[in-house]
Amino acid sequence: MATYVDLVRFAELAKLIDPSLARSLRKISDRSCARVAGQARQLREHLHSVLTAAHTSRPLPQTDLDAIGRAIQAAHSARVLVLAAPSRLARHGWSQPIAPEIPLHACALSIEQLLVEVDRKRIRKCGASDCGVYFVDTSKGHRRQWCSMKNCGNREKQRRWRSGTQ
Repeated sequence: MATYVDLVRFAELAKLIDPSLARSLRKISDRSCARVAGQARQLREHLHSVLTAAHTSRPLPQTDLDAIGRAIQAAHSARVLVLAAPSRLARHGWSQPIAPEIPLHACALSIEQLLVEVDRKRIRKCGASDCGVYFVDTSKGHRRQWCSMKNCGNREKQRRWRSGTQ
């Protein structure tokens, strides 16, 4: 995420925030936006470090887990209960409805869900030799190899075909 707008776009595309909230957040242009984007990059690096350690069967780095834990704690602190639609009594909302930190908090909550709820065997590293992306394998047979068949999978299959190692 190069900019705050990129962070908001990512959070919206990942369905971590609603499109209407994303539109409002894109209109914010204060100094805190650059700080929040930097914090999101750091959070991403902490997560990558944890996933890499898990993938290579090394002990999870406690400093990275602690940093992720602080981000998750801040995200939970920024949530409140608000009235919901008729089928439910309440839902989660943000204590400040339009705050620059919302996409960062949404990412932290998603990371919490990934680390706590997803079976670690389903968290895979892309099989392409030039990709460092981790993904959750939700395929029926649990045999997914690439983060994206359109990009990495296609590129890797072409590479193997050219080298004759299909």
